[in-house]
Amino acid sequence: MLTIRDAKSMAKALEASLSRKNVAITHGECLDIVAQQFGLRGWNVLSAKVKRQEAAALRRTAALKAWTFKAENTSAYDHGIDEDAGLSRRRSALIRLEAEASARYYPDPARAFGVYVQTVSAVPFRGGRVEVRADLRCEGVTHGATLWTSVFANPGQMLAFDNQKASPEGWLFGDVPWAARRLIIDVPPEALSLNFGFFLKGQGAVWASDFAIETVSPAAPLTAPPMEQQSQRSEWMPPANLDFSEVIQPASNGRFVEPP
Repeated sequence: MLTIRDAKSMAKALEASLSRKNVAITHGECLDIVAQQFGLRGWNVLSAKVKRQEAAALRRTAALKAWTFKAENTSAYDHGIDEDAGLSRRRSALIRLEAEASARYYPDPARAFGVYVQTVSAVPFRGGRVEVRADLRCEGVTHGATLWTSVFANPGQMLAFDNQKASPEGWLFGDVPWAARRLIIDVPPEALSLNFGFFLKGQGAVWASDFAIETVSPAAPLTAPPMEQQSQRSEWMPPANLDFSEVIQPASNGRFVEPP
């Protein structure tokens, strides 16, 4: 991986070589030439890209406790902790998919879907109405980013779901400064697990900060219509797909559901 030191050394070598041939050129011009050799407009663009790559490499050495990142191709993403999101001095979690990685792993950008999820016990929230909220920030988001949550009884038996798709102010696109997002969902008495997090669909970057989850008044309006409940399934799911013949294709509609 190219480093800032490597690029500056290349510029110094170029400057020295041209000087020996009596070609006058500034160090700044040499830096721009090095950037152009990598197909970029100039030094500032190269410097920003290299710094992002260095930060991404550092993030890969650590994991966020209690959080899991999921995607069809996790290696395509830069994800993890960002101590200073966009120079905002806010400690946050990041999901980023660069255009280059998208072209390699996702020829159709609409298929790209990366999500951070945390799963907790639903027992403390049973029979209540829960609010999940966080602040989000976006850069160059092409197909949407926001919060999501789901409630399960047994694996595969989803009782409630909200990814703010039904809300006109739910999904974020393009460049958005820090914006508060929240969703409110019911937790039925038979619920076992509560899942929540944030996602990025398509290209771009989304940061999340200051997550909170708490019970709210039953009078607080839901942010998505209640799910139509299907007939009750057995209390425990039986073993399935022991011969690996059934494959679940990733959804392309932005909805994240735990596979059965």
